[in-house]
Amino acid sequence: MDSPHYRKIDLQSSTDLRYLHANSLSLSRQKLDLHFPPSASASNARDNDGLDPMRERVRELVDDFISRTFHSATPSLSINGLDAPSAISPDAETESDAQAQTRETVEYEPFDTRLAGRVTSLYAQLESLTTAVAQLRRDAPARAAGGYADLLKKVVDEEDEDDNEDESEREAGEDVEMGGSEKTLRLDTKLEVPLGTDAEAALWRDGDMALVYEDALRSLLRLQGKSTFSGDDDEGAREHDGNALASTVGKAERAGRAAEVVENM
Repeated sequence: MDSPHYRKIDLQSSTDLRYLHANSLSLSRQKLDLHFPPSASASNARDNDGLDPMRERVRELVDDFISRTFHSATPSLSINGLDAPSAISPDAETESDAQAQTRETVEYEPFDTRLAGRVTSLYAQLESLTTAVAQLRRDAPARAAGGYADLLKKVVDEEDEDDNEDESEREAGEDVEMGGSEKTLRLDTKLEVPLGTDAEAALWRDGDMALVYEDALRSLLRLQGKSTFSGDDDEGAREHDGNALASTVGKAERAGRAAEVVENM
């Protein structure tokens, strides 16, 4: 079934139409420069302006063809849902022509294998250095810590050796000094220790330690308020409890309480 209506080509804005027109003119200029080089046209120019009449005539025909093509395609275009203008304005054509003439051209140099090889070698060097840096980041901390630990251990061992040497020298000096002082004490010092009565001193000198121990126990018993008796010694006869230390303390306490009672009366 044939339909009387066909879908139009939709554009977003009039700028798109101008871009297409300018791009068409730019391509026509490139083809014109290819078949009619500007240098050859300048050398073959016949007028005072330095322009080739044939080149200019071809340009006019091509531009006219492009303009008529866009004019005829306008009814089949819609800009943002609205009908496109019936024709491109002269200002738009002039602007498109100026843009086509002033369009920058990109020139490409021929492929240089030497520069390509240098770039490849530099990239390989960059990858090698990156790998080395990553390896150092993994290994450098542990290596630095191990080196510091070894250095610290070495310093500690040296200090311990120095301390041991100083201590040995000091002990040797002390031994020498103590030997000399012992000789001096043996020559100059006389030990004087109080040994109690003459009888006790005689016991200490004679070495009869059993009697000394017995006399000490008897003194302790007397201090505790207990009676002591010795059949061999007349002085070790039975003594009264009143001479004991405990009895004396008790009498002193009773006398103090009696004095307090008298003062309170």
